[in-house]
Amino acid sequence: MRLSPDQLKQYHDDGFLIVRAVFDRQELEPLKEEINGQVDELAQGLLRAGKITNLHEDKDFYHRLTALERDYPGAAVLIHIGGILRPQLAAVWSSPKLLDMIEQLLGSEIVGHPVWNLRSKTPTNSLATVPWHQDTAYLAEGCEHTFQPTAWIPLIDADAENGTLQVIRGAHRLGRVLPHQLENRKGNKASWYLYIDQADLPPGEVVTCNMPMGSVLLLNQLLPHRSTENYSSRIRWSVDLRWQRPGERHGLEGVKDPILMRTAANPEYKIDWAGWAERGRVQKPKDDFDPMVSGGPWMDRWSSSDLSPQKAHQN
Repeated sequence: MRLSPDQLKQYHDDGFLIVRAVFDRQELEPLKEEINGQVDELAQGLLRAGKITNLHEDKDFYHRLTALERDYPGAAVLIHIGGILRPQLAAVWSSPKLLDMIEQLLGSEIVGHPVWNLRSKTPTNSLATVPWHQDTAYLAEGCEHTFQPTAWIPLIDADAENGTLQVIRGAHRLGRVLPHQLENRKGNKASWYLYIDQADLPPGEVVTCNMPMGSVLLLNQLLPHRSTENYSSRIRWSVDLRWQRPGERHGLEGVKDPILMRTAANPEYKIDWAGWAERGRVQKPKDDFDPMVSGGPWMDRWSSSDLSPQKAHQN
């Protein structure tokens, strides 16, 4: 699957591009079934640990985790921070459809970045609503100079009601990291998110990315974006996946390395997921059912009390 010259220009000019009908809905069914299995594993574990009394097996893909979250607050976060890459998500990440588009952006040498996410935006859940940020702010200082395109893929028709993404058109062209703050420092102690204060947001058109399932949103790593609240009754499941060129800084040095996905040296190259897929990239708590996140490079980077724009603009 190839992007047209107009699409490539739009991506580089705007910092984002919605590509429709990349996946047939049926192609994403194996991934949904895999996620169903993860939710069931979590439910069974919570039951064995005495955290819940009802598995909610009668509920479907778009409702079961919401019921578990109601019984055990933090269940949705546990799915998000699980850290183990499952086979069907790996298959989507490395699909020729995506890699063909990413090759047009990066060239023939492509690695998958250590950061990938399965997001379970349960309704009216503050820990599933991500504030304004730039992706590169979550990585070590200096890697913002590495081009790291991201694909955000909703597993539902995503819109303003169920919490799709919003972006600021063209704001990546500032070419720098904006001031970020840790959300847990303004009262939400359970949050690990960074946010850009309203006063520090660049001017520009805010675009709400309404997307049918099967579409892909391509993002530049410096583009400010956020996800909005889910006011619907269904879970807005999504995945986000990231790539870059090998040998360039990736921002998780010493934590986890990228994985080679495509190389011109071997057109028949097969990705070796063994070992890599099982290694997480955040510090796990001792309690398997503790939803608190700690130990990410962004926490060290932005933990200083000096969050002045002058300092942030030097990054």
